[in-house]
Amino acid sequence: MTRPKTGLSRRHFCQNGLQMGLILPLAFSGLPQIAFANAPVNKRLVVVFLRGGLDGLSTVVPYGDPHYRSMRGNLALKENDESLIAVSDFFAFNSQLRGLAGLYNQGEVAVIHAAASPFNTRSHFYAQDLLENGTDKPNSLKTGWLNRTIGILGGNNDNTLGISLGPSQQLSMRGEAKVTSWSPSRLNPVGDNFLNRVAMMYKNEPLLDSALEAAIGNRAMTEGMKSQISNNAGQSFIEMMKATAGFLKQPNGPRIAAIDFHGFDTHIRQQNGAYPTLPRLLKSLDEGIVQYRQQTPIDIWEQTVVYVVTEFGRTVKPNGTGGTDHGTASMAMVIGGKIQGGQVVTQWPGLAHNRLFEGRDLAATTDLRSVSSSLLHSHFDIPRQDIDQIILPGSFNLNSVEIF
Repeated sequence: MTRPKTGLSRRHFCQNGLQMGLILPLAFSGLPQIAFANAPVNKRLVVVFLRGGLDGLSTVVPYGDPHYRSMRGNLALKENDESLIAVSDFFAFNSQLRGLAGLYNQGEVAVIHAAASPFNTRSHFYAQDLLENGTDKPNSLKTGWLNRTIGILGGNNDNTLGISLGPSQQLSMRGEAKVTSWSPSRLNPVGDNFLNRVAMMYKNEPLLDSALEAAIGNRAMTEGMKSQISNNAGQSFIEMMKATAGFLKQPNGPRIAAIDFHGFDTHIRQQNGAYPTLPRLLKSLDEGIVQYRQQTPIDIWEQTVVYVVTEFGRTVKPNGTGGTDHGTASMAMVIGGKIQGGQVVTQWPGLAHNRLFEGRDLAATTDLRSVSSSLLHSHFDIPRQDIDQIILPGSFNLNSVEIF
């Protein structure tokens, strides 16, 4: 009998298989047993990279800009339909960020809006490289700004201060300083050939065959739902934030973590239609950070900064497929127990057509490296000279961001 293609996972098959008396070998991995020496610093930093290009205009929304509704079209969110949580008479959080809005009102979240890297590019490859190498040009260094920070703080073979979370190590974490890695365990999907062979084995056993049919049928019904991609990315992010809280609260654990959250390249069905992408992503972002906050003891939270960045923003106007295309400026968030939060830091450029970059993008008024530089100096007490010459070359003349 030909079986339909499914997204049946080995975990799901095993759950049904145990009911049928089947035993399948599975390998599960939890948090690794990493041995750390005494950490030379107590301050913590978690850098969350929203890969794909976050639409900052739909995340922390400038609903008070007089051109917001006309320029955003069907992507415009309305303050009277509960899609926005106003934090001032100009800015509002997307309603999917309810937890972060609460932390903002407690003074634990600051937003830096109309921010971007200094090199104008709409290429994911170049923009991500630029943000991670910490310079003003893509491909100018092969090491990352976080790895160089770890080196300055005393990370070496005896002190593993950095941890990279995700399927591969980020460029920001590559370099001479020792860094460990962790990724959520994921069981590979069961192949169709495997299912067919199992079905043939038990075709004369009515109870077993019917249980297998039910398992396949339940999963087949969900095949084709594109929302599963962003749901999986969101769940992985939440898992990684929980794991990071566990790692960083260890007395001799790592002090700097880098986490990737994929899926923000919202060209299609960004906000509306069947299974819109951005609301689910923002909800997972909110849950992951709130979970991290809840699982971190208050004394450690007061020594922690969570820094949320993205490679670029999106076009101001929607495209023809209900989404947005690659833009220029977006926004960053800084979250922590001792920051000067409860504010949106920006020199707002405006959304009038003649104020847009190249007539299509939110213009950048803040170099993201100024945020990174201020963070390193104020949070870790790293001298400006080391930041300018080693960690973020050429950043000395950038203005400080007064949120630390």
